[in-house]
Amino acid sequence: MLSVSFPDMSWVGLGQGVSPTSIVLDADMLDAALGLTPADNVGGCEDTCNWLGDYHGAVLRSLFELTRLQRALFETMRLPADRTGLWLHPLVQLTEQLVAKGVGPDPVAADNLRIEQAYAEGIKRLVEGLTHPSQGPAADGASQPASRTFDRERCRWACRQPQGQLWLLGQLAALQALEWQYHSIGLTRLMAYKRLLRSLIQVIAGEPISDVARQPYRKPAPDGSLRESDEAYLATCEVRLLTLLEQDAFDIRRYALESPAARIGHCPWEVVPGSALFATRLRHYLRPAGVKPNGKTLYLASPMINRCEIFDLAEGKSVVEGMLALGYDLYLVDYGDPGPDQAGLGLEFFGKVVHDRYLDLIRQRHPGQPIEVMGYCMGGTLFLPYLARRAEEFALRGEPLDVHQVALMTAPVKFDDEDSGHKPMRDVVRAHYDTELMQVFYGGCNVPPQTIEAGMHAIQPGVAYTVAEGFFSRAAFPGAVTDAAPFLHWLHSGTRFPAKAHREWIGRVFMGNEIWKGEYCLPSSVPELDGKPVNMDMLNRADVAIFDYRGLRDPIAPVGSCLASERWGRIEKNQQLTKGGLNRTIEKNVGHIFVVSKILLAEYLSTVADFLADEPPRPRTRRRGSRRANDEA
Repeated sequence: MLSVSFPDMSWVGLGQGVSPTSIVLDADMLDAALGLTPADNVGGCEDTCNWLGDYHGAVLRSLFELTRLQRALFETMRLPADRTGLWLHPLVQLTEQLVAKGVGPDPVAADNLRIEQAYAEGIKRLVEGLTHPSQGPAADGASQPASRTFDRERCRWACRQPQGQLWLLGQLAALQALEWQYHSIGLTRLMAYKRLLRSLIQVIAGEPISDVARQPYRKPAPDGSLRESDEAYLATCEVRLLTLLEQDAFDIRRYALESPAARIGHCPWEVVPGSALFATRLRHYLRPAGVKPNGKTLYLASPMINRCEIFDLAEGKSVVEGMLALGYDLYLVDYGDPGPDQAGLGLEFFGKVVHDRYLDLIRQRHPGQPIEVMGYCMGGTLFLPYLARRAEEFALRGEPLDVHQVALMTAPVKFDDEDSGHKPMRDVVRAHYDTELMQVFYGGCNVPPQTIEAGMHAIQPGVAYTVAEGFFSRAAFPGAVTDAAPFLHWLHSGTRFPAKAHREWIGRVFMGNEIWKGEYCLPSSVPELDGKPVNMDMLNRADVAIFDYRGLRDPIAPVGSCLASERWGRIEKNQQLTKGGLNRTIEKNVGHIFVVSKILLAEYLSTVADFLADEPPRPRTRRRGSRRANDEA
């Protein structure tokens, strides 16, 4: 593999005694020097094509299919079938070792990451080489002075003097060499990095590229005119680059994982004693001093993908913070980072055993106190059948259900190829997901976050590019870089998904649509219910009010899949933004992770607080053995 080094600038002066060349490198010439490479999306793809990774995956699946055929043949001939898969053993062993270290098992993706890191470092070296210490105001609007500013003399030297031109063109050539090593085309993260580089060459040349369409981050007005002058545009480009240098944020992934600004989790919490279930814990968040208790408990059901801090990203971006201010005794399910000992645990553990234990602990800590629930994405999806099964169990025991209000945040419940909006994702699963292959490679170590991320990227066209491009674009605004840091950390610090539970989620829920069809089975301490399909209509009969908050721009949980409030619970008079203890369906022009926006989160907290403030009707106690109770069960 070609390796690229970026020469240090310390050996070159400012061209003293060297006559200027007759050629001056302007912005267009430097743009031409960047050339066209896989980082330019010449074909205009609207997605990311990981061509080499996809090729390797196709080869692996083909070899695995051949092994299956060989095994079937050997079994027919009564030959030792276990010998047909010997070639897999070293690959599986290596996969398990990499997952244990937190490293992605895909060598192509890992090499792409190496190239991105080297490219970001190359841009940083360029900016460092063309700036000098400064005592001016900070680039991002912070109180401390900015450490550097662009040195116009050095920029002129780089564009006009032979030594400078040689150095600058050498730097650009080294970056171009990295682009040719890249293993993906289309809307890639490297494309976003190259656009940042293109903005830098304009700052170096002191002029914009003549083609407005090739000027990064410059958006025309609706009538096609320019919103700002060339001077103002270049000044904004300078601020953006100096801010990224100040925050050491050119390498987005490293910044997300290492920057002090990227800390996630704002509110203090403690682990509830007795809540340890393998890696899973129940967190109790401490109510701030001066906030009076409201006499209610709020139970947060987290998704199993990524970290539970999606509920508590940072100050002002925290569901936990907002709900604590209302006086709740607040508890949150933290699934941790499951180890190999949890690889064999299925959805019945994470969607039944965990909730049974934790709700019992909460009832012991707060006897007789109402429990309200909030579930994000699959956390809400899996909690609904759990609650229906709980309602069945309580009815047979003659007890009133202890949960009557559930607030869902982009929680899908319907998965089909028609109206749900999930067909593109289900097509990806059909094309690339092999249950047996996943069991072979991840059955002993769990599905790593890098594999989960690859799947999420497959259902969100070009998301790697759009996240990086948005980050760089907004970097010119005061405080935007540090403001984005907690979300970026959450995005890049995913957790492992227990292998069996993952296969069941894909097979039973996502592809089988068992919850919507009423075929989803759960265990139960009540013999009549154990292992039987959950009666989802018990949510209606138990007077459960459901709040659905769904987003029009959500590709992960499309609005056509977030239909719980329209089918179960108090559905007769489902309302929008009204009171009365009824279901509510709130549809907004938001995406899946809307909590990263302080404005959108504030809107959500206001509407959900209004919903939860409604007093549910007094539940009816039914005696065990009554005809109605048995019929409803």
